[in-house]
Amino acid sequence: MWSSLTSSVSNLAGYGAQPGSPKPGDIPNAGEGVKSAASLCKDGKYYSELTTKDLEWTIAATASTETQTFYCITDEGNFGHVQLIHSNLGIWGAPASVQMTARFRGNGISKFFSVNLTNFALSADKLSASTNLMSITMSPDGQKFTIQVTNPPDLIVSLTFERTTKGYKIGEGKSFFGDGFVSHKFWPSCKVSGMMIVEGKAQDMAGEGTFVHAIQGMRPHLVASKWSYVDFRGSDTETNNKAKLSLIQFTTPEYYGSTTVTQGSLVFDGQLVGVAVDNKTEAVTSEYDEETGYNPPTEVNYVWEGKAIEGGKTFKAVLNVKPKGLCQKVDLLAEIPWALRKIVSTFVAKPIIYQWYDEATAVITVGDVEHKLAGHVYHEATFVM
Repeated sequence: MWSSLTSSVSNLAGYGAQPGSPKPGDIPNAGEGVKSAASLCKDGKYYSELTTKDLEWTIAATASTETQTFYCITDEGNFGHVQLIHSNLGIWGAPASVQMTARFRGNGISKFFSVNLTNFALSADKLSASTNLMSITMSPDGQKFTIQVTNPPDLIVSLTFERTTKGYKIGEGKSFFGDGFVSHKFWPSCKVSGMMIVEGKAQDMAGEGTFVHAIQGMRPHLVASKWSYVDFRGSDTETNNKAKLSLIQFTTPEYYGSTTVTQGSLVFDGQLVGVAVDNKTEAVTSEYDEETGYNPPTEVNYVWEGKAIEGGKTFKAVLNVKPKGLCQKVDLLAEIPWALRKIVSTFVAKPIIYQWYDEATAVITVGDVEHKLAGHVYHEATFVM
């Protein structure tokens, strides 16, 4: 996965402390450990509202991977995502690589796409990007992205993601790893319209989405040994309350102190209630997978805890999922560009990402008021030997 630290195939290239992995002395300033975006915030003020400038592509000349990812849970209960990945190894003579990943699941279809791209170019304001097969265009008012993919006959995409509540980052949006950093910026709720044509069949994508802009400003194999990503959309049919939960969480390798960095958000009835940096991924039960050698969960609780942006009320959300809707077990090394694969394979054995799309239930408490909601969740768990 090297994109960012978001989910999807691109995230996975940064795994794991294996025998023969770097030691703290091999990594510039690794002894300083990790300074998470949350730890750098003053007085517990974690929420920062995004500006348009926050969404500019940076395309650093040094080792870095930058992604923009669009996730959608449709009104019909289907799921899709599209992601653009730009990776620079920071090695003289090694060209940058550009890749698109996409997925659609629903209506009897479960299809994943990974395509290498060419002719990457940015707009003058660095808010829009284009390639030979894909483009992401920001509207003049900075409120909407249009995503186009033309890769017939397998995949054609025409989507709009319009922000419906505040975008955010945690503090300044960066967590520091010695001389490197990772950055995440979010639109936690978007109105989605348009379609994905998958294998010749048009799929209506009207629904609610999440947008994540992520940057990994460091060598790709040094960031994390574990990852989780969660995107939930649910409602209470009796009260008609609606909620959106999103979560990114990763644990660093031993040479960065096995530190867990987590950030998420709660959107309730269309408004960003708050962001959360005290979150947990709790495997209730798991089962050995002979194919991979890992123990993926058969039941998991994702937990968010934070304070409301307005008024400071505490909130907590517990999302219970029994993973059954396996989309794919992604072999990371098979999906990333060749040059990056040569680097990563030196340090990891068999990094696998499990991707599921499931029904789920959430209990959300804001202040003293409890809400129970049912819906769908796209979630990922990564494992490294």
